[in-house]
Amino acid sequence: MNRMRLWRSKKTSQEAGRQTQVCVWTPEQDAELVRQLCTRLAEPSERGSSLRSVLMRQLNRRRTIGDTWSAGGWTVEFDRPFVGPWWFMRQIGGRIIGPLETHIELTPEEANELNLRLDKLIAREIEAWASEKKFYGTMRDDTGVILSESLTLPHEDRVIRRPASDAEFAANEARIARAIHDAAVAYRKPPFKDSSLIEFEGAFGFPSFCQIAHRQHQGRVQFALIHMPNGGSSPTNMVESLATLMRQRFYPKLDPGLIDWFDVIPPGTYDMFREIVIHAVTLQHANGVYSDPDWSGAPDDPSGDWRAFIEATIERGRKARELAQAAPHNENAVAD
Repeated sequence: MNRMRLWRSKKTSQEAGRQTQVCVWTPEQDAELVRQLCTRLAEPSERGSSLRSVLMRQLNRRRTIGDTWSAGGWTVEFDRPFVGPWWFMRQIGGRIIGPLETHIELTPEEANELNLRLDKLIAREIEAWASEKKFYGTMRDDTGVILSESLTLPHEDRVIRRPASDAEFAANEARIARAIHDAAVAYRKPPFKDSSLIEFEGAFGFPSFCQIAHRQHQGRVQFALIHMPNGGSSPTNMVESLATLMRQRFYPKLDPGLIDWFDVIPPGTYDMFREIVIHAVTLQHANGVYSDPDWSGAPDDPSGDWRAFIEATIERGRKARELAQAAPHNENAVAD
């Protein structure tokens, strides 16, 4: 029985924690390098998963992708190996992929020409940015990502705080991730404070916000969900969960069927809306939970005083936004 058949016959016994042993053959002189690469590639961790995702694109190419540049819907790939004598070496080719189904396979000369232009452009931008940040001739290493020792520079130009162990490195990585998460949450905070503004968890956990307007009227409640610029998930797409949340927050003892819901898009919120749009929304409900929204089952033209009430709420939000923009450091600014 050859080794592969033996491995297959014992495959189930070699699985542990939903992991499977994989055997590969490699040139003898590269065995240790391949072993290290495979160990990193197979790691059941975020690091291993990220490396697998980076290398996955190589499987759809007959050549090895060397460098890649992407921007503005365009992607440039430069292929390996290099070909030609050492004094005239060229990348064997590459490709440009872009809008309108653009796909150009590059000749070695075209790849070389484009690569030189990109090198000059990127070098110029990196140098300009490094100059702005005053990074030239300095060293800052507080991550320990690179395993080799830092270069020697004068003491006053060095900021070296490398984690001393893998455990410290992992803890530092977690701190970086947490800082980015906190910054992302802060970035998604509403642009002003007002009693008409609510925050909610949008699709896939995206922090979102909108305005609301509600009142009791003739034995019922009228409730408007008002879209806002850069508000995140649209209230239209979240209307069932938002309606359920708003009833629980403001009218928990009221029969869900006694609330009339309205989906409101103020002018200028999206490019295609130049005037206010007010849609009545009919929702089914059971056990206090709304479902099955229908925008065609109720008249869209609300009474004049209810429309004026909604517009006044939108106007108050607009003034609060302008006040917050005029005094960006006054977090408690609220429009009258």
